[in-house]
Amino acid sequence: MYEQPAEAALSQGDILDDCPILVWKLAPPPLDLSIPPEIRIIRVVVLTQASDLAQDKTTRVVVAPVHAAADLVAKKILKPVLIREQVRRG
Repeated sequence: MYEQPAEAALSQGDILDDCPILVWKLAPPPLDLSIPPEIRIIRVVVLTQASDLAQDKTTRVVVAPVHAAADLVAKKILKPVLIREQVRRG
């Protein structure tokens, strides 16, 4: 289902666009395991250690979704001033 991009080796911190991710819908108990997972295509950042990827010590890559800063501000998760400070440090 998944494969490494052909253009370059993955490294920690790489951002991948259009990455297929399996998502299971959470439902209130009792848990219904017959509901199939959904596949979402999202932007992710690679979290797996760069050394493990470079030395082929892993067959799986841990990723996290990348959220747009504007969306996080709109949902009041982050304040605009915090984002500006991080960009300045950056």
